[in-house]
Amino acid sequence: MPKEDEVKKNLYKYIVLGIIYIAFSFISSSHICLAAAEISSSPSEKQEKMVRARIISIDLQKHQNSAQSVELITLEGAHKQQRFVTSFYATGIFYGITLRENDEVFVTLFLNGDGAVEKVSITEIARDKYMTYLLLGFIGLLVLIGGSKGIRAILSLLATYFAIIYVLFPLILQGYDPTYITIGLCSVIAIFTLLLVGGHNKKTFAALIGTLCGLCAAAYLTITIGDLAHFTGAIDEDSYLLEYLPQDSIFSYQGLFFAGIIIGSLGAVMDVSMSIASAVNELKEKTYSLSSFQLIKAGMNVGKDTIGTMANTLILAYTGGSIYMLLLLSAENISLHQLINREIIASEILRSMAGSIGLTITVPITAIVAGLLFQRQHP
Repeated sequence: MPKEDEVKKNLYKYIVLGIIYIAFSFISSSHICLAAAEISSSPSEKQEKMVRARIISIDLQKHQNSAQSVELITLEGAHKQQRFVTSFYATGIFYGITLRENDEVFVTLFLNGDGAVEKVSITEIARDKYMTYLLLGFIGLLVLIGGSKGIRAILSLLATYFAIIYVLFPLILQGYDPTYITIGLCSVIAIFTLLLVGGHNKKTFAALIGTLCGLCAAAYLTITIGDLAHFTGAIDEDSYLLEYLPQDSIFSYQGLFFAGIIIGSLGAVMDVSMSIASAVNELKEKTYSLSSFQLIKAGMNVGKDTIGTMANTLILAYTGGSIYMLLLLSAENISLHQLINREIIASEILRSMAGSIGLTITVPITAIVAGLLFQRQHP
């Protein structure tokens, strides 16, 4: 018991430290970005500074229905606690937004050579506070409902975050092939996550085998079909922005596209494999008379039910992410044949099908491995 209490204390300590680190990193990065916005080439030239501000009062300008006269007070920087009045237009990137008192926004201060503010413009709505509430709520629910396993899940999320941000992205920026780096890193993430959440046992081993097989199947299908169909990977405006990064390496847009599909498939494949392995493990522990064949059959039945919902989940997730583009193409009355041949549509089909096929292959492999590992035992 003392050892178990010590393990729990260590887990709670790690999760608290992880949350503190994320919060510190978030705050630090915010200040770095704001500091970078204040840098100018020469003190005699005009400068622009982006700072956080809070809205004090609002007056709708009657001569322009889409404009609000906003009085605000800055909350940081050299001009902290100074009041300014500016106009806010609910058009463009702010289309449909109506500001309210006490809302926080980011404003750009346009300074003259003497450092005096000449003009103030609202640049962005401050949303970080609400995103933090959402994150803390998610963490709280995981700990409340999942207990120690919820804490382990949070630790695995932190590990995944750092692996992608501080391992995958730097390697890609150095010119390494995104596809094969992603396959290797996703395999490591799967091993670490399943061992951390499920522990070192037969259930985790079965889930791990199923996950790796499903991941490799999705990756193979993505690379093969992607090459045959001549996917370029440059399918939206975000991909073209990579050309302006101050890096010497040449990006493989196709490789980045494949990497995104593989990462997206990992979560669903890992979820299904652990669900099947856990179900078979529960049957083995509660019913000792079941043979390996019966356990495999039970695992397959669980997997069949999971396939229908999880595959649908994948397709709906990818569709939801492209709803603007799909609505635009639908309004143009483009034929189905033309629609499928457009890379932006074909890429979403490949995303959905690669993940769903990898998911489907995971089910029998996990059920078979779990059934063979959990041999008939007598109490």
